[in-house]
Amino acid sequence: MAKFLQELFSESGQASFARLGAFIALTFACGWITYLVLRTHILPSLEGLTLFIGALYGLGKANETLQRLFGSK
Repeated sequence: MAKFLQELFSESGQASFARLGAFIALTFACGWITYLVLRTHILPSLEGLTLFIGALYGLGKANETLQRLFGSK
């Protein structure tokens, strides 16, 4: 599938869990918010969702950083 979407928009040449998880969560969130807006005609608060997606991405990137620092893979 286009070389796994060009290694999922990777800067390091490999798809990572941080990016894949954030991509899936963001795609789901966009669909869910669109549904809510179409159903209620009110834009819901997005702070919690933003923190969730940011934390998911941040944890994955922290894991990659620790692996680089300590030399394990």
